[in-house]
Amino acid sequence: MFSLELSSDFADDIGAHAVQRLLEVCRHEGGGTRPIADFLVSLHNSSYATVDAYQLCRRLDDEHFLDVVTVLRWFRDAPYRCDLQDIFVDGPRIMADLMERFDLNRHRG
Repeated sequence: MFSLELSSDFADDIGAHAVQRLLEVCRHEGGGTRPIADFLVSLHNSSYATVDAYQLCRRLDDEHFLDVVTVLRWFRDAPYRCDLQDIFVDGPRIMADLMERFDLNRHRG
């Protein structure tokens, strides 16, 4: 499995670290992480996934819920625009793996 190493531009970014933690959870835990995967993929490309706020509120523990809120605040307040894949050294591969793992590699119709 490949590394979730952050790009040097995002090494000290609290939002990037929250994304990194959420991706790590999606790699190692079971079906309960689907709401997290949907959330992350929707930020990358909403043609493939949408956020289910109910599932995020009800199925996540406090630590992961706070990471979701941190990522939302980071996306809203960032003075620059970037894609999630831009924050990682191997970003395109990381996002493709997440989408494949959760069968989110087809456009919603």
